[in-house]
Amino acid sequence: MVKKIIGIAVAVLLLAYFITLILHISAHDDQYLWDFRTHREAGKILAAGSNPYDADTLFPKARTRFLYTYPPITLFFYRLFAIPEYKTAFHIFLIAKFILLLGLVYFWQREFLKEDGNRLFYVFCLLAFNSTVFLDMIAGNINLVQQSLLWLGFSFYIKGRYKLFCLCTLIAASFKMTPVFFLILMLLPDDKNKYKYFFGAAAVFLGYLLIQYLIVPDLFTGFIKNALEVVGEPGGVAPSTNKLIAGIFEIVTKITGLTAPHAFQSAIFIMLAAAVVFFSFKACLRLKQVQIDNRAMLEVFVVCLVYALIHPRFKDYGYILLIVPSFYVIKNIKYSKIAPFLFILFIMSNRMMLPIVSSVYDIIWAFFPLLVAYCVWGIYLHGIFSGSKFAAEAKTTGKK
Repeated sequence: MVKKIIGIAVAVLLLAYFITLILHISAHDDQYLWDFRTHREAGKILAAGSNPYDADTLFPKARTRFLYTYPPITLFFYRLFAIPEYKTAFHIFLIAKFILLLGLVYFWQREFLKEDGNRLFYVFCLLAFNSTVFLDMIAGNINLVQQSLLWLGFSFYIKGRYKLFCLCTLIAASFKMTPVFFLILMLLPDDKNKYKYFFGAAAVFLGYLLIQYLIVPDLFTGFIKNALEVVGEPGGVAPSTNKLIAGIFEIVTKITGLTAPHAFQSAIFIMLAAAVVFFSFKACLRLKQVQIDNRAMLEVFVVCLVYALIHPRFKDYGYILLIVPSFYVIKNIKYSKIAPFLFILFIMSNRMMLPIVSSVYDIIWAFFPLLVAYCVWGIYLHGIFSGSKFAAEAKTTGKK
């Protein structure tokens, strides 16, 4: 009964927090949803007959420094948000993302976690990976729509409905092309038609791009140019493997004064990515040999992790993709005593919260040594008063 009451209280508090979050973002429409502002303005520029891929045209009107990096056909989606005035479009997009997020969390629990899902999962969703959910909400990116389509596709993959999986993956890749990577899952099942599905879906995707190039070559060229240009984010914004490598070499340069060639850094990234792919593929082959019931789901989780690790520009809000695989491993790790430490590891870096919560984290980190001292003191007192093994050993040692 007590656990049930605590669970309900946690759910209510989290819902209240998310509502507060929405109100906070809503009250600062000039500070948040910068991606949405850029993309909406790009749709508006297209409607006016200009080129939204031109930075000189886009930047002054969008009041941002972000290029439009999606294929030309996606501009028609954002033109819909250019019909109402900005504040109205802002709130429509924000509320739609909030509803989509709630639906996605429910879908995760129902389709993937099942009995592993509990109230703790809600807390994990909020805090994991430096509050990636919050980062997504304030950025106003299309990422959450993409994630919903991908996870819907993953559920079809697990059920063996491969045509629907391919369809969801292709739609998810229609804005940001990189999710087409997940078609690689079609190389793993035992289905005799898997290669037909894989190459058929790949051909459809290439056709999707080719048609746009033939119809609007100037816009498509601008899209390719912008997509290749957006590589300069620092590691905090795009915490990807190649950004980590670049950051390490920056530190080496500061210490030694020696600068490593960019080609050398790229070679390290390629070798590391190749190692990740190789060992992950071997792991998937191992799953085939052991013949476990949740093989397909584990394949999905492994491929999600591979995607995150080798993506050259994996953004901070993109880590939503890893929430379910990470929580699943916490709940099912062989050494159960490690699970609480893993949970803490996932959430301890979080600071990207509402200002009041961020202030709490500032205090925690400023006085972290003192808090650790209190913990050690508490452990000693608990051990002494409870007559634990180490207290008994100390007593025996004293007699000697």
